[in-house]
Amino acid sequence: MERSVIENKAATPLRRREPIHLLKELKAIFYLVPFLVPFTVFYLWPVINGAWMSLHVWGIQGMQKYVALANYKKILENPDFYSYLWNSFYFVLLCAPTVLVLGLVLALIINQRIWVRTLIRSVFFLPYVLSVSVVSFIWLKLFDAKNGPVNALLHALGMNTDINWLTDHRFVWWAITIATDWWSVGFVMVLFLAGLQEIPTDHYEAAKIDGANAWQRFWSITLPGLSSVMKIQIFYQIINCLKLFGQVQIMTGGGPGDSTNTMIRYIYVTGFKKDMFGLAAAQSMIFCFIMLLIAVVQFKITDRKDG
Repeated sequence: MERSVIENKAATPLRRREPIHLLKELKAIFYLVPFLVPFTVFYLWPVINGAWMSLHVWGIQGMQKYVALANYKKILENPDFYSYLWNSFYFVLLCAPTVLVLGLVLALIINQRIWVRTLIRSVFFLPYVLSVSVVSFIWLKLFDAKNGPVNALLHALGMNTDINWLTDHRFVWWAITIATDWWSVGFVMVLFLAGLQEIPTDHYEAAKIDGANAWQRFWSITLPGLSSVMKIQIFYQIINCLKLFGQVQIMTGGGPGDSTNTMIRYIYVTGFKKDMFGLAAAQSMIFCFIMLLIAVVQFKITDRKDG
């Protein structure tokens, strides 16, 4: 008898808390609405519409006929697709490591107690607020083979020949990489700087007392302390580099030849130049799937390391 009374008393608060939990869930959904509405309108719906478009022959006048997976088959049988996909990944291999290393070095310098730290931070972050078109036009002029300041500086240093930065396949990718690094290194630097300031100074003081040199402190304290920031940075830079378009479109136009044509420009040319929006939508779906696959693999690797 006493046991049943105790059980009833214990069960009563649970029943009373149920409406409260439901109210909290409704409040949470209500707070998500300002995000879910634009996400659905500007992200989810275009993806669904693009998937539907990819199953059709679709021009500027609209849908013409349903072709099922024929667009996907046509893309996978086209050698240009693999060439442009490789160009996109090649840029990732060039740009992502360089911008991460430069950003980390700058963050380490600014994190020191030097009087020009605010000036350096501002100088390197300011390019990030510029649009991609402005950045591309700036470096288009800087890399001009005849009158560009870059070649003028090289001549002052003793080089006699002009380097065709934007028309020579040996240098063109480095030109695009330099422009992109200059544009985005400030953002990388700020994120690393925020991570450095989260590392307790007591760890460094204890390491100094134990006799650890600067390299040992960096390897044993700084890098582990930046692990979470580093994961975010690597993921962001890989995706950001894969989406390369503006610099190539303005600085090289995909040239010389097709050597700097990337997947995004391939999609742009197919849709807006050749008026084949169905085929361009299929290219977008494939490229989106590849980026999602990269994200999943990266998260699996990082989770395994954390475990």
